[in-house]
Amino acid sequence: MTLFPVPSAPAPIRWGVAATVLGALLLLVGCSDAPQEVNAEVDAQPPAEAQTSVVDADDDRMVLRGQLVYRSRVALAPNSQALIELRDVSDSASPDEAMIAEQRFSLNGRQVPLEFALELSASDLSEDGDYQLRAALTEAERTTWISEPISVPAQAGIRDLGQVTLMPYRAAAFSSVLQCGRLQVSAGYEGDTLVLDANGEKHILLPVEAASGARYEAEGDPDTRFWSKGNTADLIIDAVRYPLCVPPGEIIEPFVARGNEPFWRVDLEAGALRLTRLEEELIEAAEYTQAVESTTSRLVSAVAGDSQVEMQVNEALCTDSMSGMLYPQTVELSYDDHNFSGCGGDPLRLIQGVEWVVEDINEAGIIDRSHVTVNFGPDGLLYGQASCNNYRGEYALSGEGLTLSTAATTRKACAPALMQQEQRVLAALASLQRFDFTEDGALILYAGAGQSLTARAP
Repeated sequence: MTLFPVPSAPAPIRWGVAATVLGALLLLVGCSDAPQEVNAEVDAQPPAEAQTSVVDADDDRMVLRGQLVYRSRVALAPNSQALIELRDVSDSASPDEAMIAEQRFSLNGRQVPLEFALELSASDLSEDGDYQLRAALTEAERTTWISEPISVPAQAGIRDLGQVTLMPYRAAAFSSVLQCGRLQVSAGYEGDTLVLDANGEKHILLPVEAASGARYEAEGDPDTRFWSKGNTADLIIDAVRYPLCVPPGEIIEPFVARGNEPFWRVDLEAGALRLTRLEEELIEAAEYTQAVESTTSRLVSAVAGDSQVEMQVNEALCTDSMSGMLYPQTVELSYDDHNFSGCGGDPLRLIQGVEWVVEDINEAGIIDRSHVTVNFGPDGLLYGQASCNNYRGEYALSGEGLTLSTAATTRKACAPALMQQEQRVLAALASLQRFDFTEDGALILYAGAGQSLTARAP
């Protein structure tokens, strides 16, 4: 099995200039159906001892290690296997020479996160080579989950790739994984059409004329469209707009990172980096570069005079040590001889892009078979179902917390118990203060007077 395209027969890029392709559009082989969801909650189990041992790297030894993860409450079949490949994808590499190293192991019922450590000799790699690692999970020789490729430098030593995010694999000729707020989608090609997998549904989109970028629409339905521009894409499905879609781990400008003790802040905007510390501007505007470290990590570098800045940005939940605000990325900043830690990114991307289904109101449960939902639109619109009626209002997030303007509702009448529950939902929403997540990913919306709503995304 190969997880990469054959270099000697490159596939055409259909997304415009190759340098601005949304992720790496790679040829996938094999045929499989998407994994089936199960009702039981999956508990992460540690992998077997053979997969977790740390290997000391000598002068020539190279170790690539990390964790395979995916964002779905789906159990892996007991007979599943993990496959990790390192390949030379440069034009000069022949198919016989492309495979550098691979690791395959049986899961025997284990679930994600799955640790791996791929060992090889650095002398097997050439400085002129272009090396990429890719991972997949298979069931009965059918690919069920697959990652985006990760560039790997030809350097000896132990390299920690962190979390390698997998997406459900469906047989399309090309695929790219994108993050639209909380929602992950997969975009691929079948002939001239774009196949978009989102919210468990497949959408077939056709190319339409656009002034810039590449635009696709569902046939006869302009309210479902995908418009890629450079390394980002706008997504609308059934007239519902989603947050900006980007490759996992991507830094979205304007980007703000900050930390405390002492207070510092980094702003990235229009290709320039600005650094302040304790209200002192250390760097006014320096051009920065961004390198992809892994599917969930970016390294930002900038030089201003005699000063050098490096900022490691990792996609992981981060809590501000003073305000308690949650952020989607952790940040490690190095400025000359000083090191700082903090958080970065837009907190709202943690809750936007999916519909949250409420499963508890004020820690008192919820009426069986009643339906309460919360949606945070990227345009500041909050909407959903309150039990009987639909509601909508405007929300905002500031340093003071999460707030909602007065919500308007429809005026349908239901059973008294449902109407009473609806009033509790609307009262909680009206006094929203902040949000948090449980260890298993449930969203908790905290409100005044001890009120709360607990919800999950499908």
